[in-house]
Amino acid sequence: MNKAFFYLGITILFFSSYEVVSRTLTGLVNPFQVVFLRFLIGGILLLPFALSKVRVSGFNLSLKDLFYLFLLGLINIVFSMCLLQLGINQTKASLAAVIFSSNPIFVALSAYFLLKEPLTYKKVLGLVVGFSGLIFTFYKDLNIDYSYSYGILYLLLSALTYGIYTAFAQKINHKIDNLVMNSISFLIGSLLLVPILLTFHQPLFSVPKQAWPSILYIGIFVTGVAYYTYFKGLSLTNASRGSTIFFIKPILASFLAWLFLSEKITLQLILGGFITILGIFLVQKEGKSKLELSEKKAKTLFSGDKRWIS
Repeated sequence: MNKAFFYLGITILFFSSYEVVSRTLTGLVNPFQVVFLRFLIGGILLLPFALSKVRVSGFNLSLKDLFYLFLLGLINIVFSMCLLQLGINQTKASLAAVIFSSNPIFVALSAYFLLKEPLTYKKVLGLVVGFSGLIFTFYKDLNIDYSYSYGILYLLLSALTYGIYTAFAQKINHKIDNLVMNSISFLIGSLLLVPILLTFHQPLFSVPKQAWPSILYIGIFVTGVAYYTYFKGLSLTNASRGSTIFFIKPILASFLAWLFLSEKITLQLILGGFITILGIFLVQKEGKSKLELSEKKAKTLFSGDKRWIS
């Protein structure tokens, strides 16, 4: 168990630094280019480990598997992560972390529709508390200017699509190894961004020299290493307990934003963050967690196809 939280501690440290480091790229690199490079680097970094898994297991990806990975790359990278990057560019790093860390609330809603998980009283209470925390956190920011409001909207849509992505991933993560699933979907998602970048005449690899350290950090550590340590930690504990690392992400991100970006830590941000975290906690605490229920449903859905259970 100590090893599990050691790996998960590394994960949350890198995840919490994402908004802070990404904020330094504003005005230097196109948001879509940041996402493209981030997941390309992360996917390439994870690829050798994924190929090793494939060789050891003798597993071959079918066309159906590739289609699932295509959908994961589309939802997570093209939609959720691009919206997240746009939101980070138009708001504060600490606020972005709080809003995006509400994604477990959207996971519960997505799981209700995609996995038929029940929305119990305690889950609904958690959703209400969580949304109340979000409203409390940024209601004053909505009155600052029009562009800032768009940034918040992008972040909410990013959290929503990430919730859909997570629920959908639960359907296949017992068929395809997590490491392989992420590596291949990262690369597919990056390739899907290429025509978008070219359409808007954005470069693929041309980046100012001062931006490369941040991009390499995000690609190698926040995406590649953090995903590896995340899955390693989950393998040593249960998914439900492991996922609680997101509860401390907004607080840690706010501290990092104060430390490196000189952003103020307001009482409103702290209280709103705690209220949001409380809502997420109530959602996940209800009975058998949504992740455990999703795992059972995924096993049932793929009981006829057990070529590779991770």
